[in-house]
Amino acid sequence: MAIVGSRRPSPYGEAVAEQLAADLARAGVIVVSGLALGIDAAAHRGALNGGGITVAVMGTGVDVVYPAAHSRLADDILAGGGALVSQFPDGTVPRRQNFPARNWTMAALSDVVVVVEAGEGSGALITAEAALHLHKEVMAVPGSVFSALSVGTHGLLRDGAGLVQNARDVLAALNLAGEVLDDPLATPKRLGFELRPERDGILGHLSDVLPMSAADIARRLQLPVSEVLGRMTALELDGAVRRLDAGYVRALRSGKERA
Repeated sequence: MAIVGSRRPSPYGEAVAEQLAADLARAGVIVVSGLALGIDAAAHRGALNGGGITVAVMGTGVDVVYPAAHSRLADDILAGGGALVSQFPDGTVPRRQNFPARNWTMAALSDVVVVVEAGEGSGALITAEAALHLHKEVMAVPGSVFSALSVGTHGLLRDGAGLVQNARDVLAALNLAGEVLDDPLATPKRLGFELRPERDGILGHLSDVLPMSAADIARRLQLPVSEVLGRMTALELDGAVRRLDAGYVRALRSGKERA
């Protein structure tokens, strides 16, 4: 199945894509995505974290990793038994016109396409449209009604796409509903830590000025994104951090030392 979405997702979208891919990988599903920034990368990482196989469909030659920052991720995909595939010859550099064709290939390789976050006009919607033309199942994850990143996914749901609340919804679409998941998204779980902001060491890694995304924090501390988001929410409610468009910063408490 394919997981696609925005190159600039919200922390929520990134966490959902990573957890969804991990749960599906544990159930034996091969996760397909496009090696792009954002949701694609989260899907590949999640599948690898779940001990499964993931396939990256590229808009370049397989010898040209784009973006270059994902070279390590491409290596990890191959080391995990996955594949880098492309319809373009070796040496092909990234060109805008290549990526819509790449999106059709992702749809062709998959039985189900799940869109996690997609704004109006997002390339992820091209993959969904291709899937419909190819008579493949299209599903979408609901998002906030206040977010522009939900416009595309909510449009798909309005038009009849399957609703994805957890990995079991996707497994049902794949006729694998009986598969056992070690850690299904559907099952509420303990976060595994006490939400005591004054003792949360994550604060020591935050700046007062330069925001850091939940995904960056997770990579730096080698923690699941879902755990980082839970901790950041607790810290935000306590007033210890502030959330900006680009991520989180430490909040200054009036009359007190920096949190």
